[in-house]
Amino acid sequence: MQQRIAIIGGGIAGLAFAVYYKKLGGRVDIYERSALSGREGLGFIMLENGLNALNQLGMLDKTRNCGYTLSGCNIRDQHNTNLQSHALPNSFATTRKAFIDCLLSQIPAQWLHFNYQFSHFEFEPDGRASTAVFEGNKRIQADIFLGCDGGRSKVRQQIFPTAQASHGKVNELVSIIDDVNLVKDLNRHFVKYKLQEGGLAVGMVPASSERIVWFIQFDNQKYQLTGQSQSDMWQFAQQTVGHFPKPVQHLIKYTDFNCSHLWQTRYLEPIAQYFHRNIVLLGDAAHALLPFTSQGVNSAMVDAIELASSLIDINAELVPLALAQYSKKRKLLADCYLSQGIVLQDEFLQCHHHEQKVPFAF
Repeated sequence: MQQRIAIIGGGIAGLAFAVYYKKLGGRVDIYERSALSGREGLGFIMLENGLNALNQLGMLDKTRNCGYTLSGCNIRDQHNTNLQSHALPNSFATTRKAFIDCLLSQIPAQWLHFNYQFSHFEFEPDGRASTAVFEGNKRIQADIFLGCDGGRSKVRQQIFPTAQASHGKVNELVSIIDDVNLVKDLNRHFVKYKLQEGGLAVGMVPASSERIVWFIQFDNQKYQLTGQSQSDMWQFAQQTVGHFPKPVQHLIKYTDFNCSHLWQTRYLEPIAQYFHRNIVLLGDAAHALLPFTSQGVNSAMVDAIELASSLIDINAELVPLALAQYSKKRKLLADCYLSQGIVLQDEFLQCHHHEQKVPFAF
């Protein structure tokens, strides 16, 4: 008998689980707080493990067509001198909105339930969750609940109230711009300009044939973005990286900073396991990572594949074992990515040297 599965949170981890579970012959229900949540115009790079997951979903070609194939990464200093180059085989960049729309296109409309803001669980005497309660006293019963509600997960707070999130030492001001000529100039490369002295960089990622996601990474102790108006963001960009090479100056001049976003990075200190009885965590809810590894979305995709595979056509008495195996396997890699991210963050804050790692975790 199929287990009734309720997914709390309609981000990438939850949607990917739904797509794969459907492919395996199951069905789920997804409860998301807003029809537009998570669909802002930010972006990311899909790496080999994420592409393997997409291939298992049967969506590799579809999502790749929604993005932009990359061939490499170039890191330069503020004087445009090349510091490092690295091939990015089988990778592509995409905007978050385009990627989520691709996943949504594979999910039946009747599986999607919007305007569900999670509040808390009600538990049976044996500790199993029986009901998820949402604002407005909406109540949902299921056999298994999936917490896919991001780095500030309320589901995680319910089952692991002592879990600690730490603030990163680096923040990002992320923007998006349409510029066909600049995309061509990037020649399918992720290009990053960094201050030789450390603590400041500008990255440019072509996410389509005309669209670029770009960001200013900065030491949040040295550089302060005090306001978040368009004027505040433009002034911050001009003062911090306005002296960087011409492509950066071009971005500052033509970006609409009303569409920009300040990301105050956080990461989740490792938790003992990713489940409690019949509640299980995926993606950032389980292992929020620093951005330097580019593994947030990629790891979330792999979480979804692993968990869906372990839960399809499973008897109720075997669910605890399946969740334990999923947790153990995924935690090994996620803890490794977190450690790598912290190392890369600390290197970013230091003066550049030729032995520094290229900012990706494979």
